[in-house]
Formats: sequence, structure tokens, C-alpha cells
Amino acid sequence: MSGHTDIPQRHADLTDEAAGWLAALDAGSADVAAFEAWRNADIRHAVAFAEVAGTWRDLDGLRGARRESGHSPETQPVPKAAARPNRRQILRATGSIVGVAAVGGGIAYRAAARDMAETRVGQRITVAVTPGISLDLNTDSRVYWRTGAPARLWLDRGEIAVRLAADHRLQLLTPGGQFGLDPGAYNVRLRGAGCELAVLAGGISDGATTRIGSGEVALVTAGQVSIQARDDIGGVTAWQHDTLVLNGESLDYAVAEMNRYLPNKIVIGDPALSRVRVGGSFATTRPAEFLRALRSSFGIRATAGPSGGIVLTRA
Repeated sequence: MSGHTDIPQRHADLTDEAAGWLAALDAGSADVAAFEAWRNADIRHAVAFAEVAGTWRDLDGLRGARRESGHSPETQPVPKAAARPNRRQILRATGSIVGVAAVGGGIAYRAAARDMAETRVGQRITVAVTPGISLDLNTDSRVYWRTGAPARLWLDRGEIAVRLAADHRLQLLTPGGQFGLDPGAYNVRLRGAGCELAVLAGGISDGATTRIGSGEVALVTAGQVSIQARDDIGGVTAWQHDTLVLNGESLDYAVAEMNRYLPNKIVIGDPALSRVRVGGSFATTRPAEFLRALRSSFGIRATAGPSGGIVLTRA
């Protein structure tokens, strides 16, 4: 007889299916095309897979933390009478709890997304989401999107520039919240647990009371929005021309910004140098020019480090 008991049973069945796909993908034995077809056939499939993937990720993290703290599984013996649950049983038991958190963190959306683009450190690319929506991805960035009316996009890592033609709108999902973007031009960058939204043209709304207008930059963290007008908004988008613009920021900030583009990082060897203030425009593709400017202006020496990076010290 059908009834309310069918709903949890169906969810359990989907969890089993999703766990099977996860195990096959982990083992490298899955037919990826078949998996994509299964996932895209029903949004419930995508959500179930997001739940099990998020659960297994969290369980792996917990095991890693136990090892680092010295409490390995071997120090916590399981009584012989207690049967060790298998992967699917663990996922079924905890998937619904972790799934709630995963949806908030974007994992379920990423599982349901149709397309993805990413860049390596130092790489920059342009992507056409639709004929009226284009993205520029800065170094070490990753986005997921799903076309529709409106299209939806999740910024998972890094920084992007968004251009929306007339009559095109976009639903932007970030760790800080969800926002509707009108036709215009935008820069979106993740900063720690927050997100920086810059409006070059157009406007952004959170669907409630917050409106970010042209020429404004907002920092969004845990749903809290701080908006400020910026006269130097061009500096926010200078990366699109492979340029880093500094206006008297500290050297540790300048180094962190330049390191975004470098596989081999710059390290400040003398902590007192961190307070040096740096200004100017520097090519992100030519870090040697940045290092020469530090030498000529501040007497800061750059030497090769033992692991391939650059160490800054007083000359």
C-alpha cells in the first residue's frame, strides 16, 4: 500500500543509488556519461548525490582530524559483537543531516549544475554562459552554472568578472548569500568566508531590502552586507588587464595579492618589512618587475628560497 512511508523509503533508495555512484566514481570504474544522465534526470538524484558526497567528505575530514590529534581508529577498538557499518549505512544514517548543511554551502547546487569552468594559478579565461552572459575567470577560480530564466551561477573559488547584456539577468550564489544581478557589469571575489561584490554598471539585489548600485562595492559575510562607494573601482578590475594596482597598501598585502598569480610564492623573511607601504601598478605576469621595484624603492632584496619561492629581506 502506498502512503507516507513511501517517501522515506524512496529517499533511502536514492541514497543507496547515490552511494553506489560515489563508490564507483572513487574507484574510477563509473561510466561518467551514465552518471551524468542519472544525476540530470531528476533534481532529487542531484540532491541525493550531494548529500552522500558531503557526508563522506565530512567523515574523511573527521578521520583526518583524529589521526592528527593522535587518536587513530586503532586506539578505539570496536567490540567484536558490534558489526562495522558499511559506507551506504553510514551515508543513509547521516546524509539527511549533512545534506541540510550542504545545500547551504552550495554543494547541492554544484551537483545540480550543468556546466563548470576553472582556472589554474596564473591562468585567466573568458567563458560564454549564454549569448548574453559572459564571464572572465581570474587566477585559481572555479564557477558552476545552470542556464535558465534566469541563469544561476555559483562562485566556488577565486574571482570573476560578469557581463550581462540587455534583458539578461543572473542569480548569483555565494558563501555570503544569494543575489539577483541586473543587466550590467560586475566583479565578484571571494574573501575568506565572505564575498566582495563590485558594481561597474547595473545593480544587485538580495531580494529583500539591500540594493547595491553602480560604483558601489559591498562585502557580504553570513548574510550581512557592508556597502561603500569607491572612487578607485578601476583598481578592482585591473586584473582583467593583468595588472595589480596598489595605493599605499602594506607589503604583506601586496605580496599576498601578487602570490595569487604565482605557483612559487613570495615570502617576507623579515617581519618588519610587512609594514612597508607600496604604491604603483605592476604586471601580474612579470613578478620580476615587482621585485625590482622593491629593491630600488626600499632596498628590499629578493633571493631564491629552498623550495623554489622568493624570500624578501633587507639588502
